[in-house]
Amino acid sequence: MIDYSNEIFNAVATDLRSAYEGIKVVGEYVATPTHFPTVTIDEISNVPTHLDSSVQSKYAEVQYRVQIFCNGNGKRAKAREIYGTVAQRLSLMGLVPVTYTTTPAIYNSEVYCITGTFRGVIDRDGVIYRG
Repeated sequence: MIDYSNEIFNAVATDLRSAYEGIKVVGEYVATPTHFPTVTIDEISNVPTHLDSSVQSKYAEVQYRVQIFCNGNGKRAKAREIYGTVAQRLSLMGLVPVTYTTTPAIYNSEVYCITGTFRGVIDRDGVIYRG
């Protein structure tokens, strides 16, 4: 398995913690956070691709899910701003956005959530190619 999930998580988390004081960034899915704003970043797919006769994978198609939870006045605007920071970092790394959805009413009317997915192809040296 080609695994650079920690490197990807750490790059995004570092940017977010520098830009937003008090933000919580976690590396796994959270149904309803207790702290706001919270951002989750988790790898939801990592499958070998471009297989040949070698035993070791040369490339893997990876997909990441990002959730941004905000509450209070301006929650929508803050969530969109944070999403922009995440999307910019992941794009600079070579991952492309695939989905973007908002779910303000699923948890309760006080919480606004943006969920996005990003994907790319990564080689065993950690180079990401837009997929």
